[in-house]
Amino acid sequence: MNQYRVTFKRVEEFYQTILVDASTHDEAREKADKLSENGAIEFDYFKESDVLEEYIVDVEKLSN
Repeated sequence: MNQYRVTFKRVEEFYQTILVDASTHDEAREKADKLSENGAIEFDYFKESDVLEEYIVDVEKLSN
C-alpha cells in the first residue's frame, strides 16, 4: 500500500459584527480596519465559518 499526501483548498467565509464609535462611515471603517490589523478580531473556526468551497489541489506520492 502506498501513502499519498492530499492537499485540500478550503475557501471559507467569516462574519463577525463589532461596534465602533465614530463620526463618519469612513472613520468607522478605518477604526474597524485598525482593530482587525492589530488582532482584535478573532474568529471561532468551529462556529463562525461557512465552507464556501473545498477541493483537492494536490496529490503527492510519498517515498517508501
